[in-house]
Amino acid sequence: MPASIYTINNREYRVLDTPHFKRVRSEIYNLDFMKVNGFMKRWGRTAEEDTKYSPIGPEILDIEISVNGCPNKCPFCYKSNSDAPPTNMSFKTFKKIIDKFPKTLTQVAFGITGVQTNPEFLDMLCYCRFRDIVPNFTLSGVDLTPHLADEISKYVGAVAVSVYGDKNLGYNTVNMFTSRGVKQTNIHLMVARETLEHVFEVLRDSQTDPRLKDLNAIVFLSLKPKGRGSKYHPLIEVEFLSLVQYCVEHKLSFGFDSCSAYKFQQVIDTLSVSEDTKRMMRDCTEPCESSLFSSYVNVKGEYWNCSFCEGNKEVNPVDVLKAKDFLKDVWYNPSVVEFRNRVLKARDVPCPVYNV
Repeated sequence: MPASIYTINNREYRVLDTPHFKRVRSEIYNLDFMKVNGFMKRWGRTAEEDTKYSPIGPEILDIEISVNGCPNKCPFCYKSNSDAPPTNMSFKTFKKIIDKFPKTLTQVAFGITGVQTNPEFLDMLCYCRFRDIVPNFTLSGVDLTPHLADEISKYVGAVAVSVYGDKNLGYNTVNMFTSRGVKQTNIHLMVARETLEHVFEVLRDSQTDPRLKDLNAIVFLSLKPKGRGSKYHPLIEVEFLSLVQYCVEHKLSFGFDSCSAYKFQQVIDTLSVSEDTKRMMRDCTEPCESSLFSSYVNVKGEYWNCSFCEGNKEVNPVDVLKAKDFLKDVWYNPSVVEFRNRVLKARDVPCPVYNV
């Protein structure tokens, strides 16, 4: 299978895309991504050197295909989505956006308020596979049907079930996907002082509830003080440490979004684990990767550095639909480069946008 070759600033990047893996090789940026299980490793000039960002475009795209039309009404939604009539991205627009991305794109994470909100959702999942991209998404399960679960399971690499409100709905949704062979089925939990009791309840249930026996991992999401989330409060360090310690002591599979990486790195040294385990935890932890390795496009087709930046007056969006060359017009757009440099300079702070 021939490799796709990109030349940027007189450097050559070779991208090999097969049904089983995606591989990038160059002098300063190298990537292996396994499509079957999502395993990924990335390095620079040597295996020990980290590369600061991807010179040839994002590895991951978060794309919003629905606004409103939401059956969930989460009280901490940073997007403030409601059950008002939805605004949906069309399949035609979705294809136009995906087709502009370089071959380095490994995964697409869908932002959809409900699995039935956008009637062309399944077509989008199918098109991702046609383009050799692994689709993933998050749902609560409130509008999921067995038929939809059957269809979705044909395409997704991973699903994350948001367990809020009725936990039994979430647990049944997890079981619906694991019983259909979706091995990368996770639980998402938004972590704040107001949700901590619920988080521990789910952790305890994960050890005993038979519906969760094939659960891959529980993933903790950092609070975004935006929209309805502005009424909630982030964990202080001792609370965050208690959460991590519980998972380690009970040998639970857990993870964090990159927004939580800073806090996790701060508590690693206090854990009762071997030095090798601490080293592995640090190696597996990546702080903010917005516009370094990941990208976000909203329902209008606007590129923002991340979904939490959307609407920020200090950040200018880029119209992806008008871009003729994604790398030139978007990835190396002056506003994107400025934000990228801002993130690189802020590696020792929790977040370059929100101080949480």
